[in-house]
Amino acid sequence: MRKDDLTVDEATVIAEHARSGALELDDPEVRKVVEQANRVLVRAQMWGEERSPKLRRRRRFIAIGALVMVLVWVAGLLVPLALRFGV
Repeated sequence: MRKDDLTVDEATVIAEHARSGALELDDPEVRKVVEQANRVLVRAQMWGEERSPKLRRRRRFIAIGALVMVLVWVAGLLVPLALRFGV
């Protein structure tokens, strides 16, 4: 985690204060922090709170493996057709 990143707990508190109207959203700096808090919350809801490099590598490996499987499947469909029709 970078030094300037918010934790999920901090982001939750900031988002709650923004929703309740306790923060002055006209100030650009406050608006940036609220937007960052919302991004952190959405990212945590989508991918989970843990942002470890090990988990990121594992997800990347799974995504690349799935892509390779799809490409092999498509090639298995198209190569025989191309050979049959002489393309």
